[in-house]
Amino acid sequence: MESTQVNIKGMVCSRCIYTIRENLHKAGMFIRDISLGKVAFCKPIAEIDKVKIRSILSDLGFELISDKKEKRLEEIKAFIHTWIEEGSGKDSNLSLSESLARHFIIHYDSLSELFSQMEGKSIEKYHIEKRLEAVKELLVYTDLSLSKIAFKKGFSSVHHLSTQFKKVTGLNPSHFREIQAAKAQVLNQNSMQNDAIHIGNYVTDNPEVDLNFAE
Repeated sequence: MESTQVNIKGMVCSRCIYTIRENLHKAGMFIRDISLGKVAFCKPIAEIDKVKIRSILSDLGFELISDKKEKRLEEIKAFIHTWIEEGSGKDSNLSLSESLARHFIIHYDSLSELFSQMEGKSIEKYHIEKRLEAVKELLVYTDLSLSKIAFKKGFSSVHHLSTQFKKVTGLNPSHFREIQAAKAQVLNQNSMQNDAIHIGNYVTDNPEVDLNFAE
């Protein structure tokens, strides 16, 4: 019997969901539901459609999953990313390991062993890496204070966030934000200089152009 769902490797954030949804819609695929790691279609997927889906995903840097262990690995990753988005358990009395075991109805040691074997790192290390990546995004793309970022991502305090951030990146969060802001300023200046050069070249090549827009 043909399935209405496919499992996808490499989906790690809401942008992945948006990109895949848009490209499948453009290809005429009718999606019933989409979340990290899987897409459910409105009707069973014929083999010819699966080939088409695989090609679309490959062009976007994703893969279809058929192996059961790989599927479970991606399910664990998807759970961790959702856990991070929701604040890493800040509104729950359960730890990540307890939440994983309850969600999958499997002893945590089994999930941990599978994850380590296939990913080459522990669930805890993966969670820390992805959690700090989320912090970096907030530092670069928002003006949120460190205290708000710490609360949003479930750290017990700014000190806890700063300590873990520096341990992994070698920088404290404030310094990281300053460096990224400086890089953005340099890129902006370079962009403005390039625009000026392009305008100058255009005027040189087209001397009839009048740049005195205002009298």
